[in-house]
Amino acid sequence: MNSGPIRGRALRVAACLVLVAALTGCMQLNLGLTVTADDTVDGQLLLTAQKTVLTSGNRTVEAGFAELRQNIPALPAGEETRYEDGKLFGSQITYRNVPLRDFNSESVRLVREDDLYRFTLPLDPKKYGGKVAEQNPQNQQAFMRLMSFEISVTFPGRVLDTNGTVNGRSVSWQVGSNQEKPTELRALAEAPPRPSASAAASRDDGSGFPWLLVAGAAVLLLLVAAVVVLLLRRQRRTAPVAGGPVVPGQATGPATAPDPTTGNPTAAGPSGPA
Repeated sequence: MNSGPIRGRALRVAACLVLVAALTGCMQLNLGLTVTADDTVDGQLLLTAQKTVLTSGNRTVEAGFAELRQNIPALPAGEETRYEDGKLFGSQITYRNVPLRDFNSESVRLVREDDLYRFTLPLDPKKYGGKVAEQNPQNQQAFMRLMSFEISVTFPGRVLDTNGTVNGRSVSWQVGSNQEKPTELRALAEAPPRPSASAAASRDDGSGFPWLLVAGAAVLLLLVAAVVVLLLRRQRRTAPVAGGPVVPGQATGPATAPDPTTGNPTAAGPSGPA
């Protein structure tokens, strides 16, 4: 019997166990989310490991982190960038106005159920350490036990139930490395009423301004103005003029003539016999 391949496989498994302990002992997952009243999410997720571990075996930090990342379940998609400081290297994912429907991944689930928000982050060993489990399934337990989590979620409504620490409308969890992990991190909070159909329609047209109401008011004002103008014109046509109409060049009173005796004007009567 050739013991060479068996011995080589055993050495690889042992080396993998040492690597898993080193990697996971230095691995951190930090997550901070804020749920807004319009059912969108803002926040950041940071997944890091120590550079000294990632560069073991003469690897680059990029190669070491890529190998480590294969053991992490799918994270909610967002704007992902490289993160690096003096000791840590990893990925930072930024969320800006991300719809709730995008937070339904293997690692993080944040959904709305009628008038409730429900947050869950499963800490199932079967979801972590998938790559190292190819060598030894027991490595999944070690991977999960040695990970550390720091999570915070802020809701627009009151927190109703959680296994974390409540501070106002925020819930936080701190689960350190080499500690027993709960089955999941969970929280339940109130959700604000959904917007009415009319309000949603006004937002859909990109303005939200009550144009229909303004147009109706303008039409009503025009009608009132037209009625007022017609009434004024009718009053001017039907109003009586004192003394009758005045004709240019025509006297408005009885004709007068001077008295031949006194020289004073006297009313001229109709001509005819006395």
